[in-house]
Amino acid sequence: MNIEETKVTAEAGSSRELNKYLDEGWTLILSYVRHSPDSQQPRFVVGWQKDSEPVFPEMLDEWEINEIEKSRNR
Repeated sequence: MNIEETKVTAEAGSSRELNKYLDEGWTLILSYVRHSPDSQQPRFVVGWQKDSEPVFPEMLDEWEINEIEKSRNR
């Protein structure tokens, strides 16, 4: 499909999240690395290109994941 047919975009921060989007029918549009002073994080931009309403996978967001990690380290 052409990128012009993209109706909605979303961003995933891990290959696990990316795979969930792809399983729901999203298309990978772009991948890049977000750099910070002490780390590098992969980022994936996916697009919904179907005529139906987008189907968002159920998953925790970055804030929820960070809170879980904080509680594990206590």
